[in-house]
Amino acid sequence: MTTTPQPAREHRALVFSLLATVVLSALGILWGIAIGSQMILFDGIFGLIGVVTSSLLLRASSLAQRAPSRHFHYGQHSATPLVIGIQGFVLLATFGYAAVEAVATIRLGGSHFSAAIALPYGVVTAAASLAFAWWLRRQLTHSDLIHAESTAWLVGGLRGAGMVVGFACMLLLEGSAWDWAVPYLDPVMVLLTCVLFLRPPVNMVRSTIHELLEGAPDARIQAPVLEVIATVQRDFAIANPTIRINKVGPKLYVEVDAYVDPLMTVQREHEIRTVLEQRLRVLPFDVWLYMDLFPLPATPDTPAAANHPSLHER
Repeated sequence: MTTTPQPAREHRALVFSLLATVVLSALGILWGIAIGSQMILFDGIFGLIGVVTSSLLLRASSLAQRAPSRHFHYGQHSATPLVIGIQGFVLLATFGYAAVEAVATIRLGGSHFSAAIALPYGVVTAAASLAFAWWLRRQLTHSDLIHAESTAWLVGGLRGAGMVVGFACMLLLEGSAWDWAVPYLDPVMVLLTCVLFLRPPVNMVRSTIHELLEGAPDARIQAPVLEVIATVQRDFAIANPTIRINKVGPKLYVEVDAYVDPLMTVQREHEIRTVLEQRLRVLPFDVWLYMDLFPLPATPDTPAAANHPSLHER
């Protein structure tokens, strides 16, 4: 039994996500226009924008898998964080526009429609979105693109759950002493959505800026790299290693500068590099290793070996 390579699985998952987004966004736009619900229409337009961003993620996935070329000597892995950042900016712009429209609707007296007709839409979109977010995260664990796409589906599912609660409240308030507030619940739900789901796109933009500026990856990524280097350091008596780690999309740059015995042969240096490469290869990234070994100065002040590596992160 053969296993589908990660790039192919990533591409296939993003294609399915794109098709599902088209279906749900069309449903939301048509349903929202038909009954006059601003929240449902916003959800549909939000999904339509998701079609564009999913297409960008699909394109980024293809670019990231291209081999280095004459014009891109290190490949095009930067497309991954770049597109994730664009997706975050688009979501923030959508929230801003929706908030302005919701305020305008409140000033005009709210939205008037039957909550009983709107409630089924919330149930359908919540169930479908949460199920798809769960399915995506099971496809690939260590894919930034899949994580970004599944996050968008999770936001959509929570948004759908919020609509179910909101429309149910509208049904309960209709005909009661609070009947006057019913028309305002729809635009208020839009405003709450914009506020409650602001964090994911903000984090997407922040992570993109951090990655493109060559910031240090988080501890979850650094820890296994440092553990491997520490093991090799002990096995081969490497002294005072200076380590730099940088992540760009699926690519992980690891640079190690260290001191060794001045009498060490080229054969032994090659063995050290080979062992380090093999041990780093198990990580779920495309690891690019750079290693420079320098002769250890034979002075009394020079320590024989450092117990802990010196980490300099880019």
